[in-house]
Amino acid sequence: MVENAALGKVDDVRTMYEAYPYPSPTVGDSLIPDVANSFYTLFGESDLAGKRILDAGCGTGQRLLAVARRYPKAEFVGLDMTAASLAVARALSERHGIRNVEFRQSELLEFSPGCTFDIITSIGVVHHLEEPGRGMEFLTSLLSANGLLILWLYHALGEHQRLLDRQTLLTLWNRAEGFDAGLQVLRELGVNLEVKQYGSSAAQSKSEVSQVSIDVDAYLHPIVNAYRFEEIFRLLRDRTGLEWAAINNINLLDSSKLIDLQEVETGDMRYLCQTPEDLFTAESLRKRFRALGRVEKLRVLENELKPTGFTVLSGRGGSQQHLSARVQSNVIPL
Repeated sequence: MVENAALGKVDDVRTMYEAYPYPSPTVGDSLIPDVANSFYTLFGESDLAGKRILDAGCGTGQRLLAVARRYPKAEFVGLDMTAASLAVARALSERHGIRNVEFRQSELLEFSPGCTFDIITSIGVVHHLEEPGRGMEFLTSLLSANGLLILWLYHALGEHQRLLDRQTLLTLWNRAEGFDAGLQVLRELGVNLEVKQYGSSAAQSKSEVSQVSIDVDAYLHPIVNAYRFEEIFRLLRDRTGLEWAAINNINLLDSSKLIDLQEVETGDMRYLCQTPEDLFTAESLRKRFRALGRVEKLRVLENELKPTGFTVLSGRGGSQQHLSARVQSNVIPL
């Protein structure tokens, strides 16, 4: 794990997001479809009818609402700690006529929904917690007996330069000066988050005001952690009691790839998968790669590709049964 400084407390995080709602403070911005598309790679044609789904840290709701629109027969709860973000999310929900989402304001560890959830997503949140393991443990406590946890996290290798840039900024800038001063330092350093840092530009809002929120989140956030795959597997094993984990996809600069460790995908989705041919030109190396176990394959993948982010799934009970064959073939017992 790269701990690029847990330099602030939860109040600092709340203050930041109240001032710069993420991913976009602009109600007019489009919904962001990347998580909805990811759901299709997991569940195929299932309509998830009757499933209760929590988005823990929904922010301004562009991703959550895209998923809710795609799955109108499921029930969604969007949780966030900041009133400013939820105001945008509620306005977006009205704008797009999406009625199957309830928004709740609470700090994560104080959330008391009075029910459990079949699926919990937390996109870009756990790596911003002071105690990520405690956050995972708490989210697991909200899962149903056959529940599925979906986390998106920064990867330590692909994010290395960004985190170095962040350290430089935090060294030059005093948080007491305020965010405007921090943004000025950022501009003078000539640093901003690449539009395609985590794959397609469709994964971000595109307005100028949204870019400011994105840069604040990327460089001025008081708490940032980044991980390698095996570090997350250990954290899930040690803190959650969940039974298995699987990497669904990785984000690269300018592209994203599905993980298919056993090469079971045969349909159109195959062209979205990372293959040994993408990794190595030498057939002898491809053969060696194919002979590896799942964990060892993931180690080679991250070393060679240096992802900027990744999605990890973890679950218990019958949580695997609704997942695609590709995802099931990626499963690693915890």
